[in-house]
Amino acid sequence: MDGSTAVIILTLIVTYLIWFVSLRRSYKGPRVWPLVGSLPALITNAHRMHDFIADNLRMCGGTYQTCIFPIPFLAKKQGHVTVTCDPKNLEHILKTRFDNYPKGPSWQSVFHDLLGDGIFNSDGDTWRFQRKTAALEFTTRTLRQAMARWVDRAIKNRLVPILESAMSRAEPIDLQDVLLRLTFDNICGLTFGKDPRTLSPDFPENGFAVAFDGATEATLQRFIMPEFI
Repeated sequence: MDGSTAVIILTLIVTYLIWFVSLRRSYKGPRVWPLVGSLPALITNAHRMHDFIADNLRMCGGTYQTCIFPIPFLAKKQGHVTVTCDPKNLEHILKTRFDNYPKGPSWQSVFHDLLGDGIFNSDGDTWRFQRKTAALEFTTRTLRQAMARWVDRAIKNRLVPILESAMSRAEPIDLQDVLLRLTFDNICGLTFGKDPRTLSPDFPENGFAVAFDGATEATLQRFIMPEFI
């Protein structure tokens, strides 16, 4: 390697480091490293992703920004990520200026295998049409009454007996698992007309529930990790 080449390489490295330091100052949350961004923290905490994100949100006051692709000209476009749980920000994104925040092709490609072109994975006219259709369904008195009856029965006949049984035996219970089963049974019963009865005293395993959990976990990993991974 001749001297001029070494100087060029050194200049590029120094220029990148100066750019990176100025970029990193605007980020909070997990540490951002040169070239690999916050990927090391994401990979290390992949087994506790929700807790990891919640920890960062608490540390940063409800909103933080990070970068998973700190490369000049690409960082802001493809690697910049904003995470928030602030109610005002959520209202701004989901209600006040909803049209300013389309899901876009990257989001849609990640979720397409699981959600297809449904209301949770569509934009523009397709989303508006599905939203109007869903709104008509969910505002009918018949559906509201059916939902109330179904949920009321599930709570009285399944949830309460399980909690009372655990209390009488002074045994711990996984409340998150119990509430997930309650929600799963209610959604399947109301949507498909089929009650899987996963919320039972013996907590049976349900093939569809297991498959759905696997699909959502795989989708989450697709969303977090860069496409080449």
